[in-house]
Amino acid sequence: MSWVGWVLTSNNYRLLPEPLLSRCPPVRLRELTAMELSDFVRREGAKRHLSSIAVQAVTEAVDRTCQYGMRIDLRIASRLLQRAEDLER
Repeated sequence: MSWVGWVLTSNNYRLLPEPLLSRCPPVRLRELTAMELSDFVRREGAKRHLSSIAVQAVTEAVDRTCQYGMRIDLRIASRLLQRAEDLER
């Protein structure tokens, strides 16, 4: 199995046992900025062939959430896009 690569995720690496951490050193990723999230929404919205109104609505939701200091991530942005896609159908 030396040819297999593993990617593990965790919301809090501090809760993981030391033997696991010694074998799988954590890579800590920074939070995305509002601009990066908005760019993601625009790119992903275009890939999903969403209307400009739907993409704009999701982008505004992301921007306003970030303005109020709330944390938003790619998972939430993806869910918003999926919801917009479902509503457009």
